[in-house]
Amino acid sequence: MQPDPFNQAPRTHSFDNNQSRQQQAYEGNYHQPNSYGNNGNNPAQRPRPRPQHQGSVNHYPVSQVENTQSQNEAQSRNHNEDNERDYTMFPVYSKRAALQFKLSETRKSQGRNFSFDTIMIEGANRINPNDPKDKRYNWNDKLSVQVMLTELPIVIAVFLGIAPSCQFMNHGQNKDKGFNFERQNDGLFASVFHKGGSMAVKLDWPTTLNIGHFMLAQYTANFEGLGSDVILRNINRMCQDMNNCNSFPMKKNTRQ
Repeated sequence: MQPDPFNQAPRTHSFDNNQSRQQQAYEGNYHQPNSYGNNGNNPAQRPRPRPQHQGSVNHYPVSQVENTQSQNEAQSRNHNEDNERDYTMFPVYSKRAALQFKLSETRKSQGRNFSFDTIMIEGANRINPNDPKDKRYNWNDKLSVQVMLTELPIVIAVFLGIAPSCQFMNHGQNKDKGFNFERQNDGLFASVFHKGGSMAVKLDWPTTLNIGHFMLAQYTANFEGLGSDVILRNINRMCQDMNNCNSFPMKKNTRQ
């Protein structure tokens, strides 16, 4: 009898960030649900303040002052943008390829003016993998695959240790794209692929956890009033149910 691959999954909620909210509700101080994306707690959606620069006053002709101020503002803006942290993605690099996990939203269907928050996975090959000094990746020829809303909780389950692996195919206009993830002894194997090849990286466990939380926050933003602890517990139950009926999309052993 094959052992249950989900036997190490947590049976209770793994995140207890809902406790303080429940305590406030009992005390009559609860006003607004504590959900990502609505109260500004999601770092990916929190506005980042830009530092203000105050220049000295000089008595120059008006045209010269305006030109100087425009140049200073442009230089200051470029400097700030170069030094700003991008909270909307997690990049992972390997010797031959790189993957980026980015915030995304589903396409608005015809006649429906709404979309859902999800994750986009982008992959690029390294331009010269045999040169250790050349760190460039060919993002001009990147492969992009969007995780569907029904796929995202399963991907989260793999990243957070509830499920051992997953694989999804038939993405893209030609149904020739896909991705898979697999928990291995030394980290998580991640790959995006299409008809012409694949791009794969190995994530260490801290990076796997961080990206799992990143995805969980984005998924939670779709459900106002629900905390990550409730959603994670529901994901765990969903994985158990899918495994019981042999419908969980495990990663296939065949090479893509």
